[in-house]
Amino acid sequence: MHKFKYLKSNKGSSLILVAALTVVIIGITVSLRILAGIIMASANQQLNQDQAYELATSLGNALEERIVNQGDDGKPLLNLETYVSSTEPTAEKQVMYRSGFMGMPDATVDAEVKKDAAGRFILTVKSNVGKATYLWTGIYQLDTTKGFVKCAE
Repeated sequence: MHKFKYLKSNKGSSLILVAALTVVIIGITVSLRILAGIIMASANQQLNQDQAYELATSLGNALEERIVNQGDDGKPLLNLETYVSSTEPTAEKQVMYRSGFMGMPDATVDAEVKKDAAGRFILTVKSNVGKATYLWTGIYQLDTTKGFVKCAE
């Protein structure tokens, strides 16, 4: 019976209880910190994706408006033929490049045009914000009477 003498006494039980509670509280604190970091990283990635989408679509839509609309002289405001080489019509030619926007120092947006085998002009706008990338594409056919017309595909 002398072996169980220490089990009947309450000496040190409060120390064990405090140590156990401390470990539990520290564990909860660390797990909440890790969870908050994961949520913030996910929110930041979503923000980057949204900003990349907005950059590409706003530049793409602005360029498209200049491509399909004609000026007072009856010519397109942005003539895609001037960007396509006669020797290499399928080679991509840069129309515009911008980087370092206010509040987005690591953002870039790039617009390129090329001509496909069917003679259509393909405008591709690519934006990068952080690790997020978004592509916007517009396809246009040159009509001698109407200028550039947006294709359905």
